[in-house]
Amino acid sequence: MAAIEPESVGLADEQQQVAFASAVQSAAELVTKGELTAAVRPLADFVFNDEEIATLEDAGYLEATGRYIPNLINFIQQLTQYEDITVDDPAVLSEVSAPVMVLQGSSTKPLAVTSARHVFEHVSDARIQEIPGAGHAAPLTHSEALAGALAEFFEPVQQRA
Repeated sequence: MAAIEPESVGLADEQQQVAFASAVQSAAELVTKGELTAAVRPLADFVFNDEEIATLEDAGYLEATGRYIPNLINFIQQLTQYEDITVDDPAVLSEVSAPVMVLQGSSTKPLAVTSARHVFEHVSDARIQEIPGAGHAAPLTHSEALAGALAEFFEPVQQRA
C-alpha cells in the first residue's frame, strides 16, 4: 500500500486547526455565493506551497476543482462532527499488516509532514520516502520521481505474482 502525503487535520496543532477552520469557512462562504473556483483557493493555500499554486493555476486545476468544492466542503463539515474511530487512530494503523510506503515532498507544508510521520510511526511495516523539491502536488509537479518511487516499492510484489 502507498500513501502520498496523507493528511489528517486531527493531527494538526492548534494554530493549524484554526487556520484550516478559517480556510473551510472562507471556502464555504464563497460556495454559498456561487464562486466555486474562488472557493478552491483557501483550501489550496492550506495544503499547497506557492510554487505549486502557480503550477496548479497554469494547469487549470483550481478552475476544474471548483465543480467538486461543494461536496468537499460538505464532507469536511461531516468529518468535524464525526466522533468515532478515525483512520489516523494509532490502534487502527497498528492493524495494517501490508507493507506501506509513505511518500512526502521535501517542500511540503507542516501538516503533511506530521501526518506522514504519524502513519510511519504507527504502521509496523512502513517506510517513508521524501521526494526532493516536491510538495502536496507531487503527482502533478514531480510525477516522474513519484512514479519511480512507487515502481521501486511495488516491483518486488510484481516479481512474486
